[in-house]
Amino acid sequence: MKKLIGCLAAFCALLAILYMVFSDKDTSSVEIKAVDGVLDLRELTDRSMLISLAGDWKFTSDSYVPPTNFKNESMNLQVPGPWSSDSQWGSYQLIVYLPDNHSDIGIRVRNIWSAHSLYVNGKKLSEYGKEAPSKQEMSPDNRPYEIYITPDSNKLLITIHVSNFYNARGGIVFPIDIGDATLMKEDVQHDIMIEWSAVFCLLLFSVFHITIYLLRTKDEAFLYSGLYFMMLSILIMTRGERLLLREFPSIPFDFFFRLQDSVTFLSVLLLIAFISMMFPLIIHKRAMFLLYLPITIYTFLNIILPARTVSGAQYVFFFYGSLIVIIAIVRIFYMTFRHQINFSRNEALILGLTLLFLVLSSLSGSFDSLFFNGRNSLNRIGLVGFVLCMNIFLGMRLMNRAEQSEQLNARLEKANKAKDDFLKVTTQELQQPLHDAVNLIKSTAREEHKVKQGEQLYLAEQIMERMVYLLRDLIDFTRIRFDDYGAIELGSTNVRMVVLHVIQLMQLTFTKKKIQIYEQVPDGFYVWADKQRLTQVMLRIMTEISLDTVESSITIDSIIVGDSVQIRFTTVRATSSTYADRQPSSGLMMTEEIMHQMNGNFTLERTESKLSFTLQLTFSEYKNPDVLSERDSDIQVAATVEETELAALLIVEDDVMHAEVIRGMLNNTYRVHIAYSTQEALSYFEQHPKLLTMIIDDILPGSKSGLQLLQKIRKHASLMELPILMMTSSEYPGYIEEIFAAGANDYLVKPFSKETLMARLNAVEQTKIYMSKAIEHEMAFLQTQIKPHFLYNALSSIISFCYTDGERAAYLLTMLSSFLRYIFETSRDGQYSTLQKELEIIEAYVEVEKARFGERLSFSYAIDPAIATDNVMIPSLLLQPLVENAIRHGLFEKEGPGQVQVTISVHGAHLHIQVVDDGVGMSAVQCAQLMGEAPANAGIGFTNVRRRVHELIQGHLEIFSLPDKGTTIHLKFPIKEGQFHVESSYRRG
Repeated sequence: MKKLIGCLAAFCALLAILYMVFSDKDTSSVEIKAVDGVLDLRELTDRSMLISLAGDWKFTSDSYVPPTNFKNESMNLQVPGPWSSDSQWGSYQLIVYLPDNHSDIGIRVRNIWSAHSLYVNGKKLSEYGKEAPSKQEMSPDNRPYEIYITPDSNKLLITIHVSNFYNARGGIVFPIDIGDATLMKEDVQHDIMIEWSAVFCLLLFSVFHITIYLLRTKDEAFLYSGLYFMMLSILIMTRGERLLLREFPSIPFDFFFRLQDSVTFLSVLLLIAFISMMFPLIIHKRAMFLLYLPITIYTFLNIILPARTVSGAQYVFFFYGSLIVIIAIVRIFYMTFRHQINFSRNEALILGLTLLFLVLSSLSGSFDSLFFNGRNSLNRIGLVGFVLCMNIFLGMRLMNRAEQSEQLNARLEKANKAKDDFLKVTTQELQQPLHDAVNLIKSTAREEHKVKQGEQLYLAEQIMERMVYLLRDLIDFTRIRFDDYGAIELGSTNVRMVVLHVIQLMQLTFTKKKIQIYEQVPDGFYVWADKQRLTQVMLRIMTEISLDTVESSITIDSIIVGDSVQIRFTTVRATSSTYADRQPSSGLMMTEEIMHQMNGNFTLERTESKLSFTLQLTFSEYKNPDVLSERDSDIQVAATVEETELAALLIVEDDVMHAEVIRGMLNNTYRVHIAYSTQEALSYFEQHPKLLTMIIDDILPGSKSGLQLLQKIRKHASLMELPILMMTSSEYPGYIEEIFAAGANDYLVKPFSKETLMARLNAVEQTKIYMSKAIEHEMAFLQTQIKPHFLYNALSSIISFCYTDGERAAYLLTMLSSFLRYIFETSRDGQYSTLQKELEIIEAYVEVEKARFGERLSFSYAIDPAIATDNVMIPSLLLQPLVENAIRHGLFEKEGPGQVQVTISVHGAHLHIQVVDDGVGMSAVQCAQLMGEAPANAGIGFTNVRRRVHELIQGHLEIFSLPDKGTTIHLKFPIKEGQFHVESSYRRG
């Protein structure tokens, strides 16, 4: 009932507002127009109407016609409307025939640019400004006014002398009304009252919004909206009835119109700023600056230049400002319906509707000024709609904020209760295991029998690992109570591996309670689940069963039902006691919530003789596990290490205790060294380049972080040469991307178990082995690419020299032997060689080729003296294929002599190598094909070089070539000195 009364009251108030706004006299209802300078109203019988003196007026340009002389031969000019652009002064004349029953009449003038005098039947009734034929003599003034007269006859000759040297549009640009004097006064007072009411409302809005900003300065949008409402109120006072001039008639012409134009466009700037602050995603800062710029410049010109100097562009900027707001409205509605806006949908829609009404008011006002109807109801509708919608917006915003505050208060109360529950559960759940662990450790210290010590340590290990999962349960419990559950990372998870791990954790409990386990889960069942959370769920179920079961059995099996997998834990007891005697623990509530988070279901069936738990998860795939379990991989790595010398592993961690714990996990598998700072780590790395693996913490003391240390090491050792694991406490996707971008092979999230650590280390080391073998196979493949015709031609040339020049033949045989030995021994010696050795093999190859080309082939190289070629390492067979390509594809097809030059220089920490030939060259298309992802015409040697430059040494390769001008290949890569060399073959220690 109260709501109905409120709606009725609001409806009545709206009707009253609409009546007040639209109850004035509308001259557009009378369609009588002046024709050929004459307006005949003698047939008009309704004296309650106001008539617009619209139609054809007589206009005499560049002449002030005597007010008593009607100049019938003058041209007709449509009024309201501007005169032609070449007119600057002249006379308007109109004959009006009043009805026979006329009485006192009123004449209402709204806008005549820029100075005028008004005469009726030869008598001057008003003068504003001083009209004159030149700007120097003229004095401008333009204000609305009314005059009231008692005519002697029903014929009126209205003459208006006008001059305009200021505004872009001159003459009578708004309608002149005539009608009964009493009605005219009432209509003027009504219009003035409406405009003052609008000003009052807008100033109230302005004070309200600015007050909100002052109380909460973070909400800058209210500052801009408050200033906008203030500008809008000033705008109403300077347009329409020009209330400011009516209230303060002494305001100078220049100041008034500067104020009017400046406020008009300042309001547009403030509106754009308000929208951008309310919806930051609507307008980007750069776009907002570009949108601001034209209006800002135009506003500045209006302020500093004399009034109406740039009025010719006024209407262009009117529509430009409206267009910006329209675009913003469209963006608001679009982003609201696409859910791309961080804003209440109802608030966004109401604000968009508010701006729509504002645009309607602005556009209708602009069209009113352009087409001079003087009575634009759309302008009023837009203004009323704007005020009402803004009221609704503020009320809705207040309502939404109140609801949010109530929700936050409820969540705060819930969080406070969750805190109490968390402390209670923590005390209950953790107290006993902690005491048990402490007592076990004390007992172990006193125990002299080594076998019993081992049993007690194993028991302590089981307790502590179960406590890890218990702590995760408690964290999840708190999040559930606070409705802020963490994100679940679903992946394809092997069900049996998780089941076996949980059985291992519970093995001691089941053994002591004489509970038999019948595990019947197939090896190949994979489900979509978070492996860690699934382990928590199963451990909680097994703990629940162990509390209810003694001397019984548990059957664990799984079946596929549709697109899901059901995992069942069932136990049967022959005793008469019921399970209902015991209430389920709070952990089952967490189990159910976790299952829901993994898009699964959890059901519990409890009877007098049976307890059954069923987990249902989405089926992922069925396959035979092709990797060892974490525990088996740990055993395999340990067994492998026993047969060989322990490999070196560097841990970089500033937490001494944590570093020692990791050392304890790895002591039987690796030769572990610990560095506590980045400088210590770099120093150890330089002295021990044959490290197998590094483990780096992402947060380290000093000037360099763990990521910066990683980037520094990657300048000397590639991903394959030195696998590096990064330890981190954050699993945010963006941060993990940064870790991999810096050069990590993998990462570990703290805290982690020994099994996880060993599995990750084994994975990166196995990857290193496989990559090394792949490179060895690739180098062997390259050896097979020595073309038979090269050997045939080389041997043929040497044989020919045997008959003519024995020494030359022996020299060439030596060069060919050196070349072939280097090629065949590359894979055995490793994937790197010294720069000196690579140059020697190039010389050997060129000497063999010279035997065929003779004087046509010229080869030279230039090396920076600062380069120690014996110590700089580069990938084997990196340069020789490039020189071979230059000779065979560049010079072989060229007529006449050709030259190949190799230039090697150092710039900073990078080695620059150029292979230049003056052969036949290539087109841009051919160069692009060679540098493409899968070049069709590139040889195996060049493709291999390009790939190794990018992947192995993080370098860059470019080709510059022009047809008939030659080709230049430019290599750039970090300098790798011999002391940092790590061979490709897999060695530990």
